Amino acid sequence: MAETRTAQAAGDPKAGGVVFDIGYQRYAGPREGRRRARLAVYKDGFRKVLGLGRGPKAKLLPWACILVLVGISIVMAAMVGFGQRTLGDVGAEMVPGTSHYFYYSIFGLNILFIFAALVAPRLLCPDRRNGTLHLYLVRPLTATDYVLARWAACLTVMVLVVWLPQFVLLAGRVLGHPEPLTYLDDNWTDIPKFLLSGAAIAAMVTAVSMLASGLATRRGYASVLLIALFVIPNAVTAPFAFNPQLQWVSMFSLGDVLGETNKLIFNGVEQAAEADSQVEDPFGDLDLDTAQTRFSPAFLLAAYFGWLLAPVVVLWMYYRRLRL
Repeated sequence: MAETRTAQAAGDPKAGGVVFDIGYQRYAGPREGRRRARLAVYKDGFRKVLGLGRGPKAKLLPWACILVLVGISIVMAAMVGFGQRTLGDVGAEMVPGTSHYFYYSIFGLNILFIFAALVAPRLLCPDRRNGTLHLYLVRPLTATDYVLARWAACLTVMVLVVWLPQFVLLAGRVLGHPEPLTYLDDNWTDIPKFLLSGAAIAAMVTAVSMLASGLATRRGYASVLLIALFVIPNAVTAPFAFNPQLQWVSMFSLGDVLGETNKLIFNGVEQAAEADSQVEDPFGDLDLDTAQTRFSPAFLLAAYFGWLLAPVVVLWMYYRRLRL
């Protein structure tokens, strides 16, 4: 005991502890609360979807899909531009399937689902699998805030991916016309139509893809589930497409709902209320730019919002049950 006291008195460093000042200080700045936390989760989700700030492998697949979509629109614009430059408006009409409506109904929808299957699981699956979700769900951030921020990030990317090729196609059609301003003046109504239709498609794809991602812990499982939700109902309901009494069954198909909604937006309520001219003769000549819906607008909108809201509500309720 006496030796210990002597060592302490002599200042022996081995006799006691040493305190280091490493510069930790209490945060004295403004506390931004839930709004700042939601914005941070949103920005992180946006970057994850596009692979920004990550290696080449994270960027490869999403940007490849975007380039494919843009490339298709460039080819379509070149085709119609060539027809307009050589034969005028008659030449453009001779090139079928180059309209904004046709782009969504054939190319945009299918490739967008592939894009969603590749990128949407990045937003939710890793956080649950690695246990980092619990780090998010601390105050002031709640489960609702987390899901809302991730959902908004996915929707933002989907809308941009849907709209970008349409603006490329519009630019090609305008610049390919001998009189660009005349063409724009005659066809400016296409712009709000493809914006609205694109937003409707993006919202639906976001809702379904986020639900599939939220229910799975592995990205591969989520991708398979999303593709199954798109492909299987289409295959099951296809035999009923040309039966007037059973056409309503096709509303259980996500692809049919989006396709009919696209027709409704581009061709208007009056045409949408009429019967599809191709039902009686499915092998007849099809006007790709004036196809009509097979359902009344009220029934179609009910089916659309049912598909849109059901996945959102299920995902929100599922994440609300999560606790730290």
